Amino acid sequence: MPAEAEQETAGQPPQVHPTATVEPGAAVGDGTVIWHHSQLRPGSVVGRGCTLGKNVFVDAGVRIGDQVKIQNNVSVYRGVELGDEVFIGPSAVFTNDLRPRAAGGWQRRDTRVRRGASVGANATVVCGVEIGEYAMVGAGAVVTAPVLPHQLVAGNPARHHAWVCRCGEIVSRDAVCPADLRCPRCQDRAGPGSAPTADQAPLAGPAATAGGDNRIRLTKVEIGRQEEEAVLAVLRSGRLAGGTVVAELERAFASAHGAAHAVAVSNGTTALVAALRAHGIGAGDEVITTPLTFVATLNAILEAGAVARFADIADDLTIDPAQLASLVTPRTKALLPVHLYGLPAPMTEISELAAARGLAVIEDAAQAHGARVGTAAVGSSGTATFSLYGTKNITCGEGGIVTTSDDEIADRLRLLRNHGMRAIYDYELPGYNYRLTDLQAAVAAAQLARLPSINESRARNAARLTAGLSGLPGLVLPAVPPGRLHAWHLYVVQVTAAAPIDRDQLGKCLDAAGIDARPYYPALVHDYACYRDHPRVIIDATPRACRAVREVLALPVHPSLTSDDIDRIVSCVRTALIDD
Repeated sequence: MPAEAEQETAGQPPQVHPTATVEPGAAVGDGTVIWHHSQLRPGSVVGRGCTLGKNVFVDAGVRIGDQVKIQNNVSVYRGVELGDEVFIGPSAVFTNDLRPRAAGGWQRRDTRVRRGASVGANATVVCGVEIGEYAMVGAGAVVTAPVLPHQLVAGNPARHHAWVCRCGEIVSRDAVCPADLRCPRCQDRAGPGSAPTADQAPLAGPAATAGGDNRIRLTKVEIGRQEEEAVLAVLRSGRLAGGTVVAELERAFASAHGAAHAVAVSNGTTALVAALRAHGIGAGDEVITTPLTFVATLNAILEAGAVARFADIADDLTIDPAQLASLVTPRTKALLPVHLYGLPAPMTEISELAAARGLAVIEDAAQAHGARVGTAAVGSSGTATFSLYGTKNITCGEGGIVTTSDDEIADRLRLLRNHGMRAIYDYELPGYNYRLTDLQAAVAAAQLARLPSINESRARNAARLTAGLSGLPGLVLPAVPPGRLHAWHLYVVQVTAAAPIDRDQLGKCLDAAGIDARPYYPALVHDYACYRDHPRVIIDATPRACRAVREVLALPVHPSLTSDDIDRIVSCVRTALIDD
């Protein structure tokens, strides 16, 4: 409450019209005026200096701040919180159940209206959203998604129209928040050269996030009772490593992916290194991969002692088979396609080229658990590597698996991961410690059992995102070519030059709305100082990948998303990309 307002109301008893009802247990602050036929339920709290117009209902447990003005015919139901200096216009509606029915349980979702915000006459605020500080909701609007601080929204559903000053004056109609949220008059009042205060600064970073603890994360790990019980069983067995749980995971993983063998290792990067070494790839050999990938793909090639080369990508962002043939030299020993974001690369064409040129194929399937090409699961033929890192579709924190259809490769993998040892102190070749523990395997096995349902949830969420985001200017949505089944590890859009804002600006809009979004990836894998002049990194021309890396942005698609979360993501993106 401003100091002058606090002084005016201090010590003044509330004024309650004789027809109004303040039930026992309700609290009303000094200087508050309550007009005809209003009702305050027990446990409600109304601050100092407020005005409640005619026929205002305040439910039990509702908290209303200081200097709040609520005009006629407004019901503030349980779960709604109004901050200081909030204005609510006549006949505005707050809901507190997203899908109310006369029969059945009531599922309350809280709504917060922050300091200084205004809600216009006849507006409807759907439960579960937050209206940020000094935001404005136009008359008759239907608010279904969070409103950012200082944002003006209007329409059904409510969409971005402008950014407003604390005084209510429009500052900018751009989609991106301006650097200073003060109108010229308020800047003049503050004096020349004055900097904006914290609430007048541009929206960026976690401190400006609408939603706060309601933030939608890009990834979320779900650990349930099955994982807990499996880990406890290993702990109680006293055999934390070298037991039977790793072998059980390997059998289950091979079966789930239609592979003859699955060899568990310590992480996804060592899975790649072990696969390369098991195929005899080393110093002087060339491996062709994609530049649009996580750095582990390149690091594994270098760790094996080989030379990395890069083929350009196709429209689906996976490696383009048509670009591979021209890069093959007498030194080429393997092709390393990446099943990017969970979408399998075009393996039929890649395998045909490899067979014709006598090359090994090692698939980087770190993100593609359960993906398919035709009827064949990724990893069911040849050699493929999977990651069990904490963000993957199935996880054990850290872990990896190599699948192969080759008995000799499988045998060599098992030797390499255990110091080259076939039996105790019987070393057949120089090896490494790439072992997975039974504790990790117990978590991964429980997750693996849920892989079909996990991927189905991701696919449903991806379909809803696609339906909601279709038709936006300059936004290219992920498409699945015929004959390929996407695992939807990530839902990655491309923000092209035809969009009204660029990729980074859209990311800032999402961040300010409390939604995680991230470029996958922010640069091509070789475009870092440590690789540019590396003697075993050959930077081939990849113009499509160079363009895509400036456009790609991952949106949340994980199974923990609710329908409301997806609606919120869609609403935020549409608001940012539609030029009203």
